[in-house]
Amino acid sequence: MNKLKNTYSGIFRDGGVGRLAKKRYRVRRKRLIDKENMLMAITGVPYGPGQETVWAYAHCPTYQEPAIMYLTGINQANVILLLDPNSSESDEILFVSKKDLSKEFWDGIRFGVGDTKSIREVQQVTGIKDIRDIDDFDEVLKGRFKKQRKKKLGTLWMEGTHGKKVVEIKTDHNWKFKKRLVRCLRSQGSSSSLNNIMKNHFELRLPLDSYDVKNTIAAEKITGKGFVETLKNFNLFKSEYQVQGFLEGRMLEGSPYGLSFPSIIASGHNATVLHYMKNDDGFKKNEMVLMDFGVRWMTMHADISRTVPASGKFNPMQKMLYEIVLKAQLAVQKTARRGITMNELNDCCWDSVNRDLEKTFKSAGGKMKLRYKDRPHGVSHLMGEQEHDGDPFRNYLSEPMHEGWLISNEPGLYGSFKIRLNGKIYDEEIGIRIEDNLLITKTGCKNLSSSIPKTVRQIEKLMATKSD
Repeated sequence: MNKLKNTYSGIFRDGGVGRLAKKRYRVRRKRLIDKENMLMAITGVPYGPGQETVWAYAHCPTYQEPAIMYLTGINQANVILLLDPNSSESDEILFVSKKDLSKEFWDGIRFGVGDTKSIREVQQVTGIKDIRDIDDFDEVLKGRFKKQRKKKLGTLWMEGTHGKKVVEIKTDHNWKFKKRLVRCLRSQGSSSSLNNIMKNHFELRLPLDSYDVKNTIAAEKITGKGFVETLKNFNLFKSEYQVQGFLEGRMLEGSPYGLSFPSIIASGHNATVLHYMKNDDGFKKNEMVLMDFGVRWMTMHADISRTVPASGKFNPMQKMLYEIVLKAQLAVQKTARRGITMNELNDCCWDSVNRDLEKTFKSAGGKMKLRYKDRPHGVSHLMGEQEHDGDPFRNYLSEPMHEGWLISNEPGLYGSFKIRLNGKIYDEEIGIRIEDNLLITKTGCKNLSSSIPKTVRQIEKLMATKSD
């Protein structure tokens, strides 16, 4: 079994649970079944990298639909999970493609059907007993639906509200799958029977269990180690892409699961662009460099931001502005707890930043032109199976936070700043963001990235240290 597990390690993530992985995923599926109590169909991503269009030949690891990853651990394109709580045959069916040795020659081993051995291997690795050909899905679904006393079918698609209007994301695979299910139901005369299970699914998925927390901490440690090594070698770098290459290399040395997202390495004016992605500019020693980065471990993510002086030492204005942002971040961390909303954290954050800009910077004669009006962005977003998790319209911002939620804490400051301090004029375009990851607990929160240096003293000390 260990040999079989290793063979399929790229397409089955055990979440660090080992032998208990099959039971863990089965429990998750059963909880969803119990919560919804209806026939449900959930799709994975329909194709892997380079398979949709002729020109898209870039190969990279498959990034599975998070719902399928959460419920099965399967990191393979073109799979469908059918859950049927009312069936006397099987309450869960996994649909996969036919075994194709020629494709495996090019892209590696995959779960498949077509012979007894292949089916048995899928069963043994995933713990799901009923494995079928994905080409048979529509007919199986129709047959199972006919047997339902309550003519309901559940699936997952992304939707939220803007004001009083319900808005749906119609560009991803979940929407396309929804349309496919509607066509199937229409043939049964029940096209209005489709229900969105998104809300209940997220209620189950978003609170991290102990293994998720352990995996997140592992991701944070690897990310932090990469950052520390980068600071120790910062004197060697003259461009954003050199920083990116070194930092990402160090992070990937520690994890086979890839980056959480492409790193943002933004110097000077570039740091005032929130999602700056070029990473191709050189930088001067008097500039600040904003870094937004992180690595995955299993299916969990680190999402960290730090801002450092390219020279290795903050000038007086940089230090003043940096500590305004840091103070706001610490205020958010102190406020975050179960029952508080992220909107309240936003108020806490930006009230702190704006108050201290007036109290500290402007009162000392500083002048500024911000790239935004009162608030540049939200201070927090949910994290989990995705680096940005939860409903994409962020309706959760107004909901009381729950124990086990993982959130970002990322105040920022972006604009042009000028001040005279100690007889010297400082005039710079600066972007500062400091981001940590907070686990909501019964009594408050726990900063899972607390070991990653962020104070002025810590950063300057590391940047003055020569790497071994």
